[in-house]
Amino acid sequence: MYKLSNAFILQVLQGVILLGCLGSVHAQMESEIYLAGIEIREGVISVGEAVNISNNAGYDNQPSFLNKDVLLYSRTRNGQTDIARYTITDSLLSWVNNTPGGSEYSPLKIPYRDAVSAVRLDTSGLQRLYSYKLSNGKSKLLLKDQKVGYHLWYSEDLLVCTVLTGEGMNLVVANMKDHTVYTFQKGVGRSLQRIPGSDRISFTAVENGQLLLKSMDPRSGATDPIIQLPEGSQDICWLPDGQLLCGFQNMLLSYRPGKDMEWQPQLEFPEAWGTISRMALSPATDKLAFVVSPKN
Repeated sequence: MYKLSNAFILQVLQGVILLGCLGSVHAQMESEIYLAGIEIREGVISVGEAVNISNNAGYDNQPSFLNKDVLLYSRTRNGQTDIARYTITDSLLSWVNNTPGGSEYSPLKIPYRDAVSAVRLDTSGLQRLYSYKLSNGKSKLLLKDQKVGYHLWYSEDLLVCTVLTGEGMNLVVANMKDHTVYTFQKGVGRSLQRIPGSDRISFTAVENGQLLLKSMDPRSGATDPIIQLPEGSQDICWLPDGQLLCGFQNMLLSYRPGKDMEWQPQLEFPEAWGTISRMALSPATDKLAFVVSPKN
C-alpha cells in the first residue's frame, strides 16, 4: 500500500498544474519531451530508444498526438507557453498559435474539426478553455464560466474536464451542444483518459489519503475504483490491450486490471534524466511520448 505525503495530497487537491494561478511560465518546472517506439505483443511491452524531441530551456509538457505523425505539446517561447506542432518524420517544429498576453496548455485535437482545444492562462489571471484553428491559430472561447484545468473530448459534443474551485478541482461533464454543465465529483486530480474497449474514461481522485485511479461513465456518472497510484505519480496511459502505464520516478510501471495485484516495473531510464510524468500513445500505438522533469 502506497502512503501519500500530506504535501502531495495538498498539491493534488489544489490543482497545482501547469498554471496553478502563478500567471507566469517562468514559475513552471523545467521539463522535456521524449519520444520512443513502443510495441505490445501478447501482453509484453517493448520500448525502444527514447529521444529528446523538445530540447528546449523551460516548460515543454502535455504531449498529445494530432495524428500518427504529428505531436502537439505546450512549449516555452519568448517568456510564454504556446502550442507547438512537431512532425515526427522530418523532425520539424512549427506553431499552432501565437497569443500575446496569454499562454496555452494541454492541447488536444477536437473530434471532427480542423482545430485543437487548449487551456489558456492570460496575464490578467483569467483561465479558460479555447479552440484554435489549425489553419491560422484563430481562437474561440469554448466554456465561458469554467476555470478548466484539464480536459478530454469524450465525443464531438461531450467534454469531460476538471474545473478549478477555491477548494480544489471538480470533475465536470459539459455538453457542448445543449450547453449543460454537470459536476460529478469533487477533489479530483488530472490525467483524464479514454479507456480502450470501453464507454468509460479514467480519472484520479483523493480518497482517504490515497490517490486512486477510477473509471466513470460520462453519461450516467457511474464510477468504480481501478487501482491506487504510486506516491508522487499522477499520470497514466492506457494501452490498446487494456494495460496501464504509469511513470514512477525514472521508471515505467505497468498494471493489468483484473490480473495484476500491484504495479509491475517495466523499464528504467537513466536516473540522471529525472522523473517521468505525462504520457501519450500515438493513434497507431507504435510511439510513446512522455515528459521528463529534473529531480527536485
